[in-house]
Amino acid sequence: SALVETAYGAVLLAKLALFVLLFALGVFNRLRLTEPAERRAAPAARRLARSIAIETVVAVLIFGVAAVWRFTPPPRALEIAAAQPATVHLHAPRAMANVRLSPGRAGQVAASIEVFSKDAKVLTPKEVTLVLSNPASGIEAIRRPAQRAGEANWRVDGFVVPLPGTWHVRLDLLVSAFELVKLEGEVDIRR
Repeated sequence: SALVETAYGAVLLAKLALFVLLFALGVFNRLRLTEPAERRAAPAARRLARSIAIETVVAVLIFGVAAVWRFTPPPRALEIAAAQPATVHLHAPRAMANVRLSPGRAGQVAASIEVFSKDAKVLTPKEVTLVLSNPASGIEAIRRPAQRAGEANWRVDGFVVPLPGTWHVRLDLLVSAFELVKLEGEVDIRR
């Protein structure tokens, strides 16, 4: 699918089509025009000269198409980029957190959350809730409770981010039975 759905594949197909045209012209010249031109037939010599000029133009086009390749990332690079996580650092006067959504694109993601106190020491809240919303797209808050994955680490697996764009991220940290700390920020989700 990458051959027909990516710019890289389109450039490759264009280059291959030009090579096929160049080789077809070369074969035609050799089999049909070379022998009559060697016998000094004027019309054949003009056709051979015109065909060689077309071959030259096609060869220049091949170099031009090859030069376009530097502007098109290969499909494997697109896959690697799509797998990169989206990250955001959130902070408030009482706490801070790092949120990492992997992969950083629309669809099913896993959220990894690190929670710290304001002086960068480990903070161990009783509960952590991840809340994502995208008001620009009309998507209200999607809430998921996080599971403890270590002393300062929390996880939310199987979270579905339906659309790319800029999402509002909020963490609700239940620090004690009477204190709820909210951390907010924005994260960009790719296609």
